[in-house]
Amino acid sequence: MESEAQCKECPDEGKAIVHVDCVTHKYPDGTEGIHNMCFRVFPQEIVALCGPNGAGKSTLIEHINGLMLPDVGRVKVFNKNIDRSNVAEIRKVVGLVFQDADSQLFSPTVIDDVMFGPLNLGFSPAEARKRAERALDIVGMKDIGKIPHYLSGGQKRLVAIAGVIAMEPKILVVDEPTGDLDPSNSRRIEEILRSLRDEHGISVVIALHDMDMAARLADRVCIVKNGSIIAEGPPREILYNEELLTSAGLLPPTVARMFGELDIDVPTDRRPLTIEQLMAFVTAKGTKKKA
Repeated sequence: MESEAQCKECPDEGKAIVHVDCVTHKYPDGTEGIHNMCFRVFPQEIVALCGPNGAGKSTLIEHINGLMLPDVGRVKVFNKNIDRSNVAEIRKVVGLVFQDADSQLFSPTVIDDVMFGPLNLGFSPAEARKRAERALDIVGMKDIGKIPHYLSGGQKRLVAIAGVIAMEPKILVVDEPTGDLDPSNSRRIEEILRSLRDEHGISVVIALHDMDMAARLADRVCIVKNGSIIAEGPPREILYNEELLTSAGLLPPTVARMFGELDIDVPTDRRPLTIEQLMAFVTAKGTKKKA
């Protein structure tokens, strides 16, 4: 069912590979997961969907690969409207990694788990294994004979990501990829997502409430509140808007808060997003004081 309303026109509209057009979805109890949601994904970008728990992030991303279908509005992937007749085709190009890695791991060994997707797509066992080994190499997992149940939380997340990469999607959608991981594994996940964009040309959509990760990783940030996107733009613009973030139940990233304490006036496009960039400003400021 299509809504009468339409998303606001975007200058790059024709380049969008995902277009969520004024979508509303109600759960069986009548609760609206998303309302009048407008969202786009463009080629080879990382988009961060930022909002607190219950904002509608997970509901949105499950519409992008057809796990959910809208009650109102439409979702287009590569100019195809998602409906019941083509969800299997859509899932070949849009891979979804769930927040709970255990929900995606069920085979006796790691390699079997990662081969499952390609086999399900109709590839031969030999080709499926080749794809699985390549995907596991990308995420740095070598223990292909291990039982998934005995892996650490970080290792399970890596295997879950590899299982989706093995299907060679053009878009990867990830729900809270580092929510319960230690800093080392979190950074590893970030590196993998960045490499998928830079080295493999995959667009990545991440649902998260970790604003520090959004600052380090995203090309574009969308703020989600009450089932709708209330603002979107470059990280240096959105993540420094404390009033906006506070209204959505979020805090600015650590770097933005620390930079505010330095009282340095710089153009928007020079605002630091990483600790390394922040330290460059601190060093420069200290040098000027000594001089």
